Amino acid sequence: MEHRNDPEAPISSAEIEYLTGWPSHTIRKDISSLAAGADISTPTGYHPLRLAQAIRTALGFTDEAQNCCVVGLGRIGSAFLDYSGFNGSPFTLCAGFDSNVNRVEILKADFPLYPSFKMKEIIPRLGIRYAILSVPPDQARQTALRLAECGIVGIVNFTPVMLSVPPHVEVEQVSALDALGSLAARLAIREREEPAKPEPNAP
Repeated sequence: MEHRNDPEAPISSAEIEYLTGWPSHTIRKDISSLAAGADISTPTGYHPLRLAQAIRTALGFTDEAQNCCVVGLGRIGSAFLDYSGFNGSPFTLCAGFDSNVNRVEILKADFPLYPSFKMKEIIPRLGIRYAILSVPPDQARQTALRLAECGIVGIVNFTPVMLSVPPHVEVEQVSALDALGSLAARLAIREREEPAKPEPNAP
């Protein structure tokens, strides 16, 4: 919402439905449960910046800076080296790690890149709490455990492997295949619920 062309322009539940895929009636119900409901409503929708802040407050998010790292600098991981999506967010990508020393030396980024064996030294020193994991599948479980030992409390897992981590570590699984399956399921439900359109030449 905050990254629209005009972040100050009111946003309607229909527009949020278009952006998220969630039904507008569910969106209106959820927004009404926020404590700041009166402050975020406008005659034509919702104030996007106030709504975003109300959602953060309800979910326990803060504007406190959070340091992150990317582990595994192959095709997926290296895409984050010049990713601008962190700008304006409380998350800062401040280190990258890879087991291939030559790759670490060749790749360029606005933050330092290190061989993986330096994680135990660098992660605590920089106060890194979150990791984006994009190592080869056969290295995923071992690397996740090493990250937990280094002090990481949250892992965004881009590998297809289901991780087993200590209870204090949270994992968010990211899968393009799962996302496509979810889209296909939602479209199938929508097509069943929508009335059939008449054929163009039907009387």
